[in-house]
Amino acid sequence: MDRNSPPDYGYLVGKILPQSYSVGFVVLSYVVSYVGALTTLELLHRRTSRRGAYNWYLLVGSSITMGGIGIWCMHYVANRAIILLDANDIGTQISYNAGYTTLSFFVPILVLFASFSLLGTNETTSKVRVVVSGTLAGLAICGMHYLGQAGISNYYCSYRIPNVVGAAVIAVFASITALAVFFALRAAWTNSWWKRAMCAVVLAGAVSGMHWTAALGTQYRFRARVADSQQNLTGKQTVTMVIIFGANSFDLPLNQSIVACALLLGLAMLAQHRRAEQANRAQQVVLACATFDPKGRLMVSPEGLLPSQKITNSYLEQSLDDVFSTSHPVFLWVYRATRNWRGIADLIPAMKGHIRAITATAASRRGSEVSLHSPDPAFSNVTEDYAIIFRELFCISASALAGQINEPLEKIGVLYDEIISTGTTKPGRRGFKIGPSTPKDVESGPPPIHAGRGQLLFVVRRANAAEAANLQASGYRFAEVQNIISILAKSMQIESEELQKHIENMRVSSTAEHILEPGVHLTCFAIRARVKGGFDVLVRKDAKNLLPTAQLPTLRLSPLGLGILQELDGMSVAACLATLRSRKTWSEDNAHVFVTQFYDSLMALEGVVADPFFEEATLISKPISAPCRGEGSHSSAPDRAMLIAFRTIVPIQTQAPSDRLAFTPLSLFKTQQHVYKNAPDHDAFARTIHREFAEILCAKDAASPKLHTLASASHLSLGRSRSRANTGAAAPPNPPAPSLGGIMVSQSVIVDVAEAGADAGVEMHTLGTVGQAMKEDGDVVTFVNELFAACVADS
Repeated sequence: MDRNSPPDYGYLVGKILPQSYSVGFVVLSYVVSYVGALTTLELLHRRTSRRGAYNWYLLVGSSITMGGIGIWCMHYVANRAIILLDANDIGTQISYNAGYTTLSFFVPILVLFASFSLLGTNETTSKVRVVVSGTLAGLAICGMHYLGQAGISNYYCSYRIPNVVGAAVIAVFASITALAVFFALRAAWTNSWWKRAMCAVVLAGAVSGMHWTAALGTQYRFRARVADSQQNLTGKQTVTMVIIFGANSFDLPLNQSIVACALLLGLAMLAQHRRAEQANRAQQVVLACATFDPKGRLMVSPEGLLPSQKITNSYLEQSLDDVFSTSHPVFLWVYRATRNWRGIADLIPAMKGHIRAITATAASRRGSEVSLHSPDPAFSNVTEDYAIIFRELFCISASALAGQINEPLEKIGVLYDEIISTGTTKPGRRGFKIGPSTPKDVESGPPPIHAGRGQLLFVVRRANAAEAANLQASGYRFAEVQNIISILAKSMQIESEELQKHIENMRVSSTAEHILEPGVHLTCFAIRARVKGGFDVLVRKDAKNLLPTAQLPTLRLSPLGLGILQELDGMSVAACLATLRSRKTWSEDNAHVFVTQFYDSLMALEGVVADPFFEEATLISKPISAPCRGEGSHSSAPDRAMLIAFRTIVPIQTQAPSDRLAFTPLSLFKTQQHVYKNAPDHDAFARTIHREFAEILCAKDAASPKLHTLASASHLSLGRSRSRANTGAAAPPNPPAPSLGGIMVSQSVIVDVAEAGADAGVEMHTLGTVGQAMKEDGDVVTFVNELFAACVADS
């Protein structure tokens, strides 16, 4: 026989050839299947909705990685492990028909697409869907296997029925088990990467178990070959039109597996980058978004993290007393600004340009790159006006956060009324604190920020069903807080219990607007001095814009009732109760009804405050008008309610008397009275913002003298440099009075307990005479001004 002539295999036609197996390819086939299964679960883990291009990409990608790699590639690599007759005789090894091989690639992908679509993305996946989806996945595995076998061109395959049934049972049962465990862990937010890896072991076992159970029951009967036919592919020439023509049957599955490995590596690097970014942000001033759906669940990324943006590395304090807290003028400004996004949105581009300009100017003076996020001598002309810069950085960060969640700035939410200290625990060391512990009465003001600690600000919002669906389509999930609190606490380096309390407060505050109901209310106005100046006021813990109150069962006060209040003016709570109790026994008294109502309501208020200091609070007989809920629709204008107040100044060491009450900075409480829904101050504040920033944002040169004097020439003097006062620099004549950060007395007086001392009562006595001055700044005098003036006047 001519050595160059092709071998004659005619004597083998019709014979069943003996088979053996290559252990190396058996192991490799499982590895290929595992890579495909793990990639599939990682993609499904990140799927958040049935809607959105992002989620469709994940759905299609997971179908391809499982169908094309986990099943298809595994099948052809595993078939390379089957050795027929002689391993060195290529002519007796399996070759394939191009048409069937191509079809076997797409069929499992389409079936798995339907299977994964059926599973959905809900936090609680139904058992029926898991069973049906797992059954489809198992059938996809079986279907691909026997379709691929049908594409063998040089053998007739015969199958033993028990092996066929057993292979199908293994594929279906293992698929259902893997998907059920995976989605159960996903719903509970306990599916860490190693748990998903274990689920992938089971899912890959479904593919490999089915394949080898079927292979052991398969016999190969040799048939005539069609030499050099374009319809036949040898064991080293499988379908090329799927990816690249001319690919080798082993190289093609291997290349696809390498692609899947690269995808897994990319996902792991992305997750690690986000974790590292969150760890770094725990040491910075950060703005985060707390969005709740109608069920009260919190919006997070697929990794269980909150959307956030860095504002700055740290707030650049201008003096030892300039601590960024909820009573700081800059915080009060941004608190109002988040309730007036419409007036700020169109200023964001100019703010970005201004930040770039002053950064470039400072860099050119220094001769090297500088950053606004850290103190630098090059910014000696800028840090004097750092309050302006921080407000711009805050607005820019808020705009970036809105872009991150694909929402307009107006819908990002409103600022939470507390600043959370982060970086207080070591990452990865649960319960290990850094620095002093958090005080029990967190409402008394945040502790000073120590080195290595950050500050976290939240914008809070409750999304309706349609908005929540859009956010899910953008790649976010809504989770029960208890399921993700440990993940969030670890990423923020904060105690879980403390963070959970804050999130619960945010959830409550987002539920509905808290405002007085129409009518007459008894209230307690209790203030205490702050160590570093200013006052705290006692408020409801669940609604810190409201004083503790008890409502009378009447909509208005009659002249008779006003007369009784005049009789009780200046009396303590204990004296009022005694007087009212005695008058209740006078059945012939025409005021019996009002006396009874007043007595019952005062007893109810005493139960709310539940502290002995309330017994000494004295009555302000003059009713004070306060905003309340308007009649009609939710968008209707607010109405006015009447407050009958008992005033008192409590010792500085006094703590909140119950879990239902808390102390909050008086300046913040006053600011909150300007930001309720449909308040008349919103438009005025928007105009003030444009007036305040117009000069600086229109300046072409960031080093212009206008920038240096802006802090003293506008209402932004709230954030003016304390160093200017400390160095004795002369103030400009007749500076405009701040409208935030303190209680306005006149054009030149700001209440400061640390400075006022014994004269505070004299200064505050004139508080009720500045209505016109306040109106010039756009804000009306609130009931807080009147209560505070009356409270301090008698001290």
